[in-house]
Amino acid sequence: MDIQYQLYRSITLKQVTYALAAAEQSSVSGAARKLNVSQPAISAAISALETHYGLKLFVRQPAQGVSLTPFGMNVMAEARRLCDQANTLASLANPGTEVSGQITLSCYGTIAPYILPRILQRLSQKLPAVDVRFSECSLEEAVQNLRRGTSDLTITFDLGLRGDVVTDTLFTLQPSAIFSADHRFAQKTSISLSDFHDEGLILLDQPMSAQYVLGLLRAKGVHPVVTAQVKEFELQRAMVANGFGVAIVHSSPQTTTAYDGKPVCALEISDALAEQRVLLGCLEQNLGRPVLAAVRQEIRETFSRGIST
Repeated sequence: MDIQYQLYRSITLKQVTYALAAAEQSSVSGAARKLNVSQPAISAAISALETHYGLKLFVRQPAQGVSLTPFGMNVMAEARRLCDQANTLASLANPGTEVSGQITLSCYGTIAPYILPRILQRLSQKLPAVDVRFSECSLEEAVQNLRRGTSDLTITFDLGLRGDVVTDTLFTLQPSAIFSADHRFAQKTSISLSDFHDEGLILLDQPMSAQYVLGLLRAKGVHPVVTAQVKEFELQRAMVANGFGVAIVHSSPQTTTAYDGKPVCALEISDALAEQRVLLGCLEQNLGRPVLAAVRQEIRETFSRGIST
């Protein structure tokens, strides 16, 4: 028997597809629901692959699903390429074959409402044969999702993307102060970081976001009083509108009111601060996937004329 055939004959495309679904869902049960098969079928596929390699692909965590081992991450990167190639092979009878496959995109939650619908609309028009899945994430999850294999691409701020993550700058943002209509800031025509000294500050309850804002202030010798940390950007705006404190943000909604109708005022911070880059990131090892390359290009083109066009 041919040696190369002997090497891969114990692996089936179905097993690879099942394992890849478990990686993307971080759950055996989630993969079963996604593929409409039984949980034992997913578990059996994973076990067969682990037997073939003699190494673990997943770490099972009771009540917390599964996560990829470092070796499993490498296997799933190749699995995605294999599934892309399988899609291409299955479509060869169609002379006008389009780029096809599946891509999972995660986007930092505070900027997702402003950019994700535009991206999804363009991808549906330019790459109709590509199945695009998406999710919101925190700054910490942006990189974690790539390395766990639960997303192929991520859009986030330039915080924590290092090492094997390849990035493209989509656009840049300047920090602004937001405050209530009756706050003393409302009487100002410009605001500097020094104005935040001893001010009540409302932060997002995300370590990287909070550290970034506090780092800006402390670098100027400014010490605010943190009055609250909240998980969602809209709650942050609502707390500001109701006078619980002020905030430093990079996202600027078109609306000037919070959910309860109270006004939220904003002024760009006058200090000479570096712009915050919004990046599109992916793992270097996945760059060879044609479908990923096509999606990256369309996302870059979406913002080629800036964020506001």
